[in-house]
Amino acid sequence: MKEKRISGIGQIKVYAAKCFRLFMADRQWKNFVSAFIIIFLICLVTGDDMFREYTATKKGAFAVICACIWVGLFNSIQSVCHERAIIKREHRTGLRISSYICAHVIYEFALCALETLILFTAFMLRNLQNIPKPNGSIGTPAFDIYVTMLLVVFGSDMLALIISCTVKKESTAMTVMPFVLIIQLIMSGMLFDLEGVTEVISRFTLSRWGLNAIMTVANTNDNVRSGYDIAVRDDAIAAACEPNATNVLHKWMILAGFALLYIVISIIMLRRVDKDKR
Repeated sequence: MKEKRISGIGQIKVYAAKCFRLFMADRQWKNFVSAFIIIFLICLVTGDDMFREYTATKKGAFAVICACIWVGLFNSIQSVCHERAIIKREHRTGLRISSYICAHVIYEFALCALETLILFTAFMLRNLQNIPKPNGSIGTPAFDIYVTMLLVVFGSDMLALIISCTVKKESTAMTVMPFVLIIQLIMSGMLFDLEGVTEVISRFTLSRWGLNAIMTVANTNDNVRSGYDIAVRDDAIAAACEPNATNVLHKWMILAGFALLYIVISIIMLRRVDKDKR
């Protein structure tokens, strides 16, 4: 009598449950502590003019997006590669790679949602007096900012998942991660004027679309109150951040599209696990 194999959906349930069990066993709750420490430090240096002055909002939004990317990358950078040998063995006995990745996606999304809530709550409490007024946003400005932060954290998490599914050693994953982080930061379009190739690269970064989304919700185009703000305002950014619901939704769709693409690439890369020579 043939042994009945678990269906793809069944495998997702099994491996998702495993991920949640390991959350406490591996003390992954420390991720929440790290997220709080990071946003606490950002709140210490964020000025009182966040959401009120263009320059302060631009700097504050950049700092928050940096925190989101950092938190997301650390979530899954080693989550797959450290058990690659187990995956290889189980794959040969019926494990579906797509089910395994989907289980991780479910777990990582839940983790990202909680981490984002910590980042969001601390950040908004710090700037409670200056929360933007509704101006073409999809929900309330606070809701839009939370969703934007969540999409950036989750997208960064899925980007790190590609690395974890590709490399064979945890040390290699940690070596690659800083390069990914640097690209996200310097190609965001907020620190440097980008042209030509760098402008093209920028369009493929989570940081660019996350920053533009937050600045759109914050209605930074109406926050130019000083001569200095007028001098430093980037007309390209101003055009991209015109406050309306369609603009915000467009940036959300791009961020969600990146996350979905990263998931597909992760599945493709991990399917090569049988080719490992170890």
